[in-house]
Amino acid sequence: MNNTSSLIQLVRRTRPSRLLLSTLVLFTLFSSVLGLLVPLQTKKLLEELGENGHFSNEQVVILIMVLVFSAVLAGLMTYIMGKIGNEQKLKLRGDLFQHLIRLPVSFFDNTRAGEPANRIVKDTEIIENLVSEQSVSFISGVVSLFGSFIILWFLDWQMTLVMLGAVTASFLIILPFSVRLTELSKSLQDTEASMLGRLTELFANIRLLRAQGAEKIEAKKNNNELKSLYKTAMSEHTLLATMGALVNLVIMASIVLVLGFGASRVANGAMTLGAFVAFIMFLLNIVLPMGQLSMVVAAFNKAKGAAVRINEILATTPENESGHTISLTDKSIYVRNLSFSYADDKPVFKSLNCEFLSGKTTAIVGPSGVGKSTLFALLQGFYQARRGYIEIAGLNVEELDRANLRAQIGYVAQESPLLCGTLYENLVYGAYEAIDDEQLQHAIATADLAEFIATLPDGLNTQIGERGITLSGGQRQRVALARALLKDPALLLLDEATASLDSQSEAAIQIALKNAKKGRTTIIAAHRLSTVMDADNIIVINKGEIESQGDHQYLMQHSSLYQSLVNKQFNLQAAS
Repeated sequence: MNNTSSLIQLVRRTRPSRLLLSTLVLFTLFSSVLGLLVPLQTKKLLEELGENGHFSNEQVVILIMVLVFSAVLAGLMTYIMGKIGNEQKLKLRGDLFQHLIRLPVSFFDNTRAGEPANRIVKDTEIIENLVSEQSVSFISGVVSLFGSFIILWFLDWQMTLVMLGAVTASFLIILPFSVRLTELSKSLQDTEASMLGRLTELFANIRLLRAQGAEKIEAKKNNNELKSLYKTAMSEHTLLATMGALVNLVIMASIVLVLGFGASRVANGAMTLGAFVAFIMFLLNIVLPMGQLSMVVAAFNKAKGAAVRINEILATTPENESGHTISLTDKSIYVRNLSFSYADDKPVFKSLNCEFLSGKTTAIVGPSGVGKSTLFALLQGFYQARRGYIEIAGLNVEELDRANLRAQIGYVAQESPLLCGTLYENLVYGAYEAIDDEQLQHAIATADLAEFIATLPDGLNTQIGERGITLSGGQRQRVALARALLKDPALLLLDEATASLDSQSEAAIQIALKNAKKGRTTIIAAHRLSTVMDADNIIVINKGEIESQGDHQYLMQHSSLYQSLVNKQFNLQAAS
C-alpha cells in the first residue's frame, strides 16, 4: 500500500458525517460561484460607468450582497471543516488508543515508551491539520481555478492560454519535489518520534541520570539528535523554498505577460476596460490558490507520512482476548513440555514440566535470569509458548478469555508500577466492581499499610507523584500487594514481592500473607529464600529446566543448587 492509499484508508476509517460533507460540498460550490460573480459584477459596473458616467444603485447592491454572502459562506465552510477534522481526530485517537491497549505485550517490548503517545497525539494532529485547515483552501481553490479558466476562456482565450501554460508549468515543477518531500516528511516524523521516546525514558529515570553523573553524555546524545533533526528539517524547508520560488517565478512572469498583453489589447480597442479588470480579478482567483499550493503539498506529504505510521500500528494484529471463560478457584495448573524464548537463538525454557496445585503455595527459585518472571507472564497469557502449553481445567491458557483469566489473578511484581494520582486511585485501579470500604480496609490491613496511611495528611487522597515517586520502595510494594488482594484473586502471583521491604515489614506481611493465601493458589518467585521456606513445594529452575523440586527439607538434602543458594544467602546475611 502506497502512502496516498494509507491516507485515504485512514480518512475512510473515521467515517466523517455524510450530512456535514454534503453541506460542505454545497457551500463550497455556492462560495465558488459567488467568487466568480464578483469579477463579472465588477465588469458590469465599470462598463456601466464607461457608458453612463455613473454606477447604478442596483448593481452596487448586488455586488455588496455577493461579497457579504461570500464572507458568510467562507466562515461556515471553515467551521464545518474544523468540525469534520476534530471529529475525525477524536475518532482516530479513540480507535488508535483502543487498538494499542489490546496489542500483545511483545509489541511494547520492542517499542519506545513515547512512540505510541506520539502516534496518538502528534500524527493525528497532522492529519487533522490537512483536513480542517488546508482542505478548505484546496477545495475552494480548485473550484475557483477551473471556474475562472472557463470564464476567462470566453473573455479572452488568447490570454487564458498564457495562464494555462503557467499553471501547467507550476504543476510540472511541483511533482518531482512532492516525491522527495514525502520521504523527508516521514523521516522527520520518525526521528521526532524516536527522540520523544528517548526523552520520555530519560526523564522517567532522571534520578539515575543525576546519580550517575551522565548529564554531559546525555547532552551530547541530545545535541546529535537535534542536529540530525535540524538537518532533515532544513532539507525539507529548502525543498519547499525552492519549489515555492520556482512556482512564484513562473506565475509572476505569466502575470507580467498577461498584463502587458491585456493592456495592449485595451489600447487597441480589442478589449474593454471592464473586461480587462475582470480578467485581472479572475487572474487572482488562479494565482492565490497556486500560491497556497506549496503549503497544501507540504501538509499533504506530512499527512501521508503520519498515515503510514498510524496504519502500521492499526495493521498490527491485536491480542486474541476471546476464549473460554472458567473459574480458577480450586483449579490446579499444569505446565506441559513448555518451551519459550524471546529470541529464537536464546531459549528461556526447554521442555519445562511442573504443576501448581490448587490451594497450595508453590515457590520458584533459581539463579538470576532463569525465567521466573517470564513464567508469570506466560501464566497471565502475555506471551505464546513456542512449544508445549500451560493447562488449567483441561484447557490451554491461550484458549482462555484473557480478561476473565487476568481478573482472577493478583500479581505483584518486583518493581510494581504505580500511576500518578492519589493513593486511593492506585489501590482500586482496574477494579471491575465498586470496592466497599470494608474490602478496602481489609486489604490495607493485610498489606500492613494502615499505620503508614494514618501518617499522611490527606490519607487515601494523598497524591503519590509519577510512578509513586514520593513513596519508598517498601511502601510501593505494599500498595501493589493491597491492590492485588482487592481483586480477591483465585491465583496470587508474587514476583519478589517482599524484596524491597525491610525485615520488620517483611515479617509482618509474611504473617498477613498466611491468611491471604487461604483458599487460593499462590506462586512465589523469590531470591530471598527465607520467604519461601514454608512453601508446600519449591521448584528449582536452572538453565531452562527443572533441576529439582520438593519442600525445603527435601531440597536441602537432595539439591546441590538449592543448598548453594541457601548457604550463599545466609552467609551474606551473617557477614552483614
